[in-house]
Formats: sequence, C-alpha cells, structure tokens
Amino acid sequence: MPREIYPSSYICDCGYQCDFSENTINKIRIASMKRKQGLIADDGLHEVIFDRGGMIAVYCPRENT
Repeated sequence: MPREIYPSSYICDCGYQCDFSENTINKIRIASMKRKQGLIADDGLHEVIFDRGGMIAVYCPRENT
C-alpha cells in the first residue's frame, strides 16, 4: 500500500518517493472532489491518483511488468 508523507510526498510500494509542491497537492485535492485526478511524478513513470480529496493509488511501472 502506498504511503503519504504529509504534506506533499508519496512513497510507492517499490520504494520510489514522489515529491510535489504543497500548492499543487492542495489544488489536486480540491479538483479531485469533482472527478479523479492524476499527477505524474518527476521520473515520468509513477502516477499518483486522487479521488474525493485524497490519494487512492500510486501506479508503478514495476508492478505492470
């Protein structure tokens, strides 16, 4: 299960840490109240998915192989 490191970082099951700015996370949380939103990590491979104001998943390229 992916973990959130408050206020704006997320750790994938594979150990990769996705870092974002607090402002970006706050905007995505608000937008996700209407529909699912995704953020691509700086590696271009991991995607953090938000729904109903919270993180629900981190898609990892290692899990898809």
